[in-house]
Amino acid sequence: MKINKITFYDHELEWQFEPIHFSELNLLVGISGVGKTKILESIMSLRTIARGGSLNGVEWDIDFSSNNYEYKWNGEFETKEVDAFILNDEKAEKNKFRINREQLSVNGKVIIERNNHQIVFNANKLPKLSPFESAVKILSEEENIAPVKDGFNKFIYNDQSRRETFVSLDDMIYSPIINNKLAAKKYSSLEEIQESNLPTQIKLALVYNYHPETFQEIKQRFIDIFYQIEDIKMEPKENENLPKFIADYPLINIKEKWVNNWITEKRISSGMFRTLMHISELYLSAEGTVILIDEFENSLGVNCIDILSDLLLENRKLQFIITSHHPYIINKIGMEHWKIVTRRGGVVTAKDAKDYNLGKSRHHAFMQLINLDAYKEGIAVG
Repeated sequence: MKINKITFYDHELEWQFEPIHFSELNLLVGISGVGKTKILESIMSLRTIARGGSLNGVEWDIDFSSNNYEYKWNGEFETKEVDAFILNDEKAEKNKFRINREQLSVNGKVIIERNNHQIVFNANKLPKLSPFESAVKILSEEENIAPVKDGFNKFIYNDQSRRETFVSLDDMIYSPIINNKLAAKKYSSLEEIQESNLPTQIKLALVYNYHPETFQEIKQRFIDIFYQIEDIKMEPKENENLPKFIADYPLINIKEKWVNNWITEKRISSGMFRTLMHISELYLSAEGTVILIDEFENSLGVNCIDILSDLLLENRKLQFIITSHHPYIINKIGMEHWKIVTRRGGVVTAKDAKDYNLGKSRHHAFMQLINLDAYKEGIAVG
């Protein structure tokens, strides 16, 4: 999947961003508070809607490509006043939101048309269906809708500013896959691993066990950044008191030169771990995956940023939408990839660097950018 253009409104919060055009690599730059993270979160909201989520006051319009088809999907949920805190499932059910309208077209032909009264699919009126779920979710098994579902399932969101632990319990439920012979057979090829929706760390464990040549490539890229590292392995933590699904989870261990003991995952620095996960995503994500990275610079040293930026620029089978306000990263990635983000009240705008007539050389463009009023001020209040 490749996102080409998005417009998004949140009527509950009275927040929106004007149409943003995306290429394969996009670096959203701007001061803190202009709305860079909100843009990523809004994109992930579309995945939530495609999976059946009901979001208050959300209106969207997205153009994207998938499997050589051009899609346009737009719609709008109703806007309601809701309780600030939802304490139980009964209230959650009451606070579902109806879809007022929805439309999906493929190569210019409308295949879903929906309003408050009916859903029309391929010119046929459908029986009454859930008013709270998108038609894309309801009809996701249909041949010309399935690519939409599959495309949104390939979104990966890395929120570097809030990640406190490396492994979640949700990820741990996949740990039996590593040692289950039937499951391992299902993911026997590298392509099957890439196409799966497994967490990156589980994918890495699978290639560690079944595709050592790919694991060696990932490991070597990592060692190119951290030259003091001589080896990486993945193995469960030996602890008889842990539940089996936790005890079986493949943890990362690294070995430094001239140090006898392995460094366990818990003791690996956040920068090292995130670098390894970023490299693994580049190797183990399916073609057409959309990778969103918030605050790319967090926990990364200059040595990591250099090589990871080069890897991003090399890769064209994936789409990247990244946020940063770090001068080194902005200067490292060419201005043709910059989206300069500004905000006036609740309206966010992202413009290409060329719209500001920045200099032709990267350094000259960067110096102009940091002195640009739109960049320095970022948020207009008048």
